[in-house]
Amino acid sequence: MMTLPTEAGARQPDAATAPSAPAGLTLRRVAAYIPDLFFSVRVTDVIQALGGVPDLVESADELWEAIGRWPALVLIDMTAPGDWLAVVRRAKNLPHTRLIPIVAFGSHVESGALTAARQAGCDHAWARSRFVQELPALVRQHLEKIPEEIEGWDDAPAALAVAGFEAFNAGHYWEQHELLEGAWREEARPVRELYQGILQVGVALHQIEQGKWAGAIKLLRRGLNRLDRLPPLCMGVDLDAFRRQAYALHQHLMELGTERSATDQRDLASLVDRSVFPHITRSA
Repeated sequence: MMTLPTEAGARQPDAATAPSAPAGLTLRRVAAYIPDLFFSVRVTDVIQALGGVPDLVESADELWEAIGRWPALVLIDMTAPGDWLAVVRRAKNLPHTRLIPIVAFGSHVESGALTAARQAGCDHAWARSRFVQELPALVRQHLEKIPEEIEGWDDAPAALAVAGFEAFNAGHYWEQHELLEGAWREEARPVRELYQGILQVGVALHQIEQGKWAGAIKLLRRGLNRLDRLPPLCMGVDLDAFRRQAYALHQHLMELGTERSATDQRDLASLVDRSVFPHITRSA
């Protein structure tokens, strides 16, 4: 039987109950704005059971802060106070947060509220009964990010792309941009997302070297949003390992960002642990 947390610790799981990440894997957050304490505990149990980290918030302002931590999924109870609809609209209008899935739920008789949530940009707005039924599959889908089958995933990469991969691994991040952009332009199939996703991660590394924390975060997120849809081995690239490394770098940058003021972020290049920079590994 589920044990409810004490009132003092009800909003966030402690270290003893939070899941531990497998080696090399960064756990993904699920942000939840659910005022109902007992229901939030049920949702927390599902998230933790599936290997995620619940990020529970208590206001619309905190919801925006949680979205800034780039969760895998956002869950909103439509009875929650504050202008959370404005937060959803803001998130869906910014390129680095636009693809974060947002699911709202409420009473099935409040059809106007469900419609307003969809119009604000929620990916789904469900009756509470459906939300309860769909929740485990929903959380699993977005934590595991099941890749799509795409044409060309098992082809060899273009010569320009191979040169771009080599430039990336050599730390020539602007040169890799030029080469991979050329390969992306020449490839018409959806597998071209591999080139653009790696390109954007590389430009994020260039931003780190320039001391631009916000730019690095945004480009890492854009690149990972593209790469997350691709199979773990794509055009000979060990994409599973590359994504894990890029997520670990993102977490490292987020931790640095909470410790440094905006004026200190010019020192980013000297603060970042370069051992967590992603590296492209290709099969023989």
